[in-house]
Amino acid sequence: MFSAGSLNSQAGDSIGGVTSHAEIGKDCAKCHPAPWESDTLGDRCMRCHKDIVAQLSDQSSMHSMLMKNEILTCRSCHAEHRGQTAPLTNISSKSFPHNTTGYSLNSHNTRKDGQPFVCSDCHGEDVSRFDITSCSNCHQQMDSKFMFPHVKAYGVECLACHDGLDTLNKNFDHSHVQFKLEGKHLGLECEKCHFNISKAIDFKTASTECVACHLDKDAHKGEFGKECGNCHQSAGWKPATFDHSLSAFKLEGKHVDAKCVDCHANNVFKGTPSACFSCHQKDDEHAGNFGQDCGACHKAVGWKPATFDHSLSNFNLDGAHVNVECNQCHKNNIFKGTPIECALCHNDPEYHAGMFPGQACSQCHTAIAWRPASYDGPHTFPINHGEKNNTCADCHQPSLRQWTCYTCHDRGEIASKHLEENISKFEDCLRCHPTGGKEGGGD
Repeated sequence: MFSAGSLNSQAGDSIGGVTSHAEIGKDCAKCHPAPWESDTLGDRCMRCHKDIVAQLSDQSSMHSMLMKNEILTCRSCHAEHRGQTAPLTNISSKSFPHNTTGYSLNSHNTRKDGQPFVCSDCHGEDVSRFDITSCSNCHQQMDSKFMFPHVKAYGVECLACHDGLDTLNKNFDHSHVQFKLEGKHLGLECEKCHFNISKAIDFKTASTECVACHLDKDAHKGEFGKECGNCHQSAGWKPATFDHSLSAFKLEGKHVDAKCVDCHANNVFKGTPSACFSCHQKDDEHAGNFGQDCGACHKAVGWKPATFDHSLSNFNLDGAHVNVECNQCHKNNIFKGTPIECALCHNDPEYHAGMFPGQACSQCHTAIAWRPASYDGPHTFPINHGEKNNTCADCHQPSLRQWTCYTCHDRGEIASKHLEENISKFEDCLRCHPTGGKEGGGD
């Protein structure tokens, strides 16, 4: 009168000499503890089914995963007292708590043909076992074009990454992780960056350094280190920019617009000389006469015009020399060793007529201007004659070898006064006026 129904009598594996529940049907306490006992119905199951006890110690086993759910008991899947031939396992894809196994059936409601999934589609005849190749075999039929490279990249251990919830699907939001996808990175297949992946956790360990993927494109052969982002952007590998102010050589003037290859030949960047001469030797019109310090005259704003601080040389430019073109003194662009004697540039003019051989021009002339000139040497006639400071040309016309008083004194008036005094030879003024005064005498 207390029986809920007949027990299953179909023979199975022998456990302690018992092959079916019907054989112990007269001993209810084998399965049902008394109300005052602490045991549960599940505890009584474990007394016989010791193989399940062993499975519970294996966290990867199905029973172990199911029993983590405190709501589930043995009777959740295994029902009795339903008749001698009724199955002891009652599982359907809809009723079975598949989420507790770590894999959801949310995305496996129907097969490709539209029919509902049944357990045997993935598990075969034994629901406690799962052949991992079931995933790839089924999906190969659905989309072989996708599956072939996918299996090649990640292997056939599909459950290592996929949980049935599409956590790692094509709509994965990369902006929620450390490495944001921008520019050319958008739309890339996962395996382009995540290679040698065998389980989901491996996605988190993928390197975020550029060289992890772009080392094969490094035209600099490691000379710039591993910080590709200093020059390259995710919008495209080219064009690339480099902040030259971070280097020892700041780009200024015309150098700003120069192409990298103009200075860095053959894509060699590290160790490139920063001396002007290394690039501008071909522009050296001085044939090396000024050495290799181009910056002493030329500036980055332009190769020309060029300036030279002559105060750094042994000939300081001042006066009229400041505005003289270089080639007026430095013939044929020869600068080094140019003599500094005035006469080499200011060859004895016709006015001197060679009267001062071997004398320095600076005795009379200054760098301010060739004229006026001053003379402080011996002179038979007072230089400061009259009421003004005379110049040489006031008396010496047309050269220093000749002289005349008629530049200042009117010839006709002089002749008239001398004739009044019966002086007919008045042309040689110095004969009677050696000091420039009114001295007289002579015939």
